[in-house]
Amino acid sequence: MPGIQDFTYLNWGKETVRGTPVAPTRQMYADGTGVLDVDPSLSFHEAENRGVRTRIARATQRAEDVALKFATADGVAFDDLILPITQLIGAPTYTGAGADRTVTWQPLMAAANNPLAYSFDVGDDVQNWRVQYGMLSGFKLAAALDELTSLECTAFGQKTVKTAKASPATNSAIKIPGDLWTIKYATTQAGLAGASISTNHLLGWSLDVTTGLIWRHYMDGTLQGAQHVETSIGAVLEMTVESTALAVSEFYDKWLAQTLDFVRLKATGPTLGASNYSCQIDAPILWSKVEPISSEQDGINIWKVTGNLAYDPTSGFGLQGVLVTSLTATP
Repeated sequence: MPGIQDFTYLNWGKETVRGTPVAPTRQMYADGTGVLDVDPSLSFHEAENRGVRTRIARATQRAEDVALKFATADGVAFDDLILPITQLIGAPTYTGAGADRTVTWQPLMAAANNPLAYSFDVGDDVQNWRVQYGMLSGFKLAAALDELTSLECTAFGQKTVKTAKASPATNSAIKIPGDLWTIKYATTQAGLAGASISTNHLLGWSLDVTTGLIWRHYMDGTLQGAQHVETSIGAVLEMTVESTALAVSEFYDKWLAQTLDFVRLKATGPTLGASNYSCQIDAPILWSKVEPISSEQDGINIWKVTGNLAYDPTSGFGLQGVLVTSLTATP
């Protein structure tokens, strides 16, 4: 029998040593199509002339490149956000003694962050492939009314092998409905804590993050690449909001004045220990495109706004946040 979509999967587990594969310990329910792309970088020697009309007679492998592209099929959980967070920082610190553990993340701006590497299992009921030294080159979080928050990831790996799959426990983590997200604005990073939630305003948003992690090959006699390199961290925030006075003052006026804005997106979930599941994302933003009355919904005018992640010289940080999770260690 052929493999079927019901049995496709993408699972992950933290590597203790980058490039030393481990059996994945956490399930992720991802769209199972188009996930794995293996490129053996074959050279077909088309320039060789043997005096016949067909020139290709052999192939030589020059390298091995592995790419992953996946998206959550049924929404992302609070706990699963530890995967993209650990691609911006090193091994996270889980604080708290109860069921609720807090991870505060702030990528360093002037030093290496040493992100974690993962082993990924990808496959169906016919074959499993294990990708070692997997890291995310980018990810996108998105939320909208009446939908679950989604996560899309692009990743690279050092190598993939056909092997037996691991069987991690069922993932029953708490998902994040889009309706739970709130937004705040402030003129400084410090001002976000005391700012009020902007109500009757936000309809949807997406945050497309470039982690700055890239994969490098060298002339060292091996087919696989040797290491990742940390480069620039970037992000683009897109939002749809209703046409209100706040949209004019917060977006249009600051866009024309090139004023640095500070945004806090936060979702608070069910009770967990002494607090609640939550995810908070803070970003200094320079608005790059503001489209007044770009569309309408039920006769109500809608704006679309786009902003670029900026560096805040006062706090010394860019993108940062806080995650309250049930995890006590990174899977």
